[in-house]
Amino acid sequence: MERKFLAVFAATALFLAGCMVGLNWYVDPFARHASVDDGFDRGPAYTLNRRLFKLIAFDRWMAEHQGGPPSLVIGDSTANQLDDEALTAITGRPWYSMAFGGAGLNEMTELADYVLDNYPVKEIVWGVPFTRMMGDVESDMPRSIEMANSPWKHMFTYEALQASLLVLRSTWTGVGFNDPALDTGGEDVVTYQLSRTKTEMSGRPWPAKELAALAQTLARAEERGIPVTILIPPVHPRTAEMFRQDFADRYAQYREFLAPYCVVDFTTPEEASRWPAAMFGDSVHLSRRDKPLLTEALGRALPAPCATTGPRNGKPQVTSAND
Repeated sequence: MERKFLAVFAATALFLAGCMVGLNWYVDPFARHASVDDGFDRGPAYTLNRRLFKLIAFDRWMAEHQGGPPSLVIGDSTANQLDDEALTAITGRPWYSMAFGGAGLNEMTELADYVLDNYPVKEIVWGVPFTRMMGDVESDMPRSIEMANSPWKHMFTYEALQASLLVLRSTWTGVGFNDPALDTGGEDVVTYQLSRTKTEMSGRPWPAKELAALAQTLARAEERGIPVTILIPPVHPRTAEMFRQDFADRYAQYREFLAPYCVVDFTTPEEASRWPAAMFGDSVHLSRRDKPLLTEALGRALPAPCATTGPRNGKPQVTSAND
């Protein structure tokens, strides 16, 4: 009887594991092997794990582009507003955006370290917005890297199964998946997001450890001759006012940290006048119609005056779109 039970248990476990792997392999929720025309909507899987999606997509892109090393965009959703194909057309060199929504400072740094360790890189535009000046924020990047490097391992994870089911639901029934953190109810989106940002930033310490790690990665890139341009993306005028008034000390520390680096700053008074409230869809993101203007402005600003020479004597190297 005991042997029979163990045999049934083992057979059931193998069957369930096989079903999980088979479903995940069929759906391929993070598009490891998928073609663009296979008919699946992978938007829900992307929302569930943007980090893994970006790592896999970049690896595939590098395999398909065997030319010179690419220029990279790293950052959160404010940097992901940039269109890498348009930036390629404007600058005449290949760009790829590895930015993803919600990326924290530690995730940006761990991603950059991973790329520098495993791929050739020509230059980097690194979005470092003030909203990421928060310490003690947990990072999922190491786990995502492990999943990207071990494709069979993540076929057995509940996360991949959940992503597969969401992809099938979206593809077959049209029911998508939205990030619940973005649900504003009936509130004005700018007011809602400013309130949320105040709460998050007020409750977390200054990211001293995260910024120290970022500085080390920037030094690594400089040692390898890879120019890094820090991007400060434009924000809604009310957001900029909140930064200066509600977080004056933290904002001053932020500017002090960036001072030694090559910076393209779209929040200076001169630049801010070119990004009025009407151009924004929320507190820190441009509307879909106006996002191309950011790519064009950055394309005009690159290469920044210090992009090929590095920081000079610890002095700030700042440029705007019109320099």
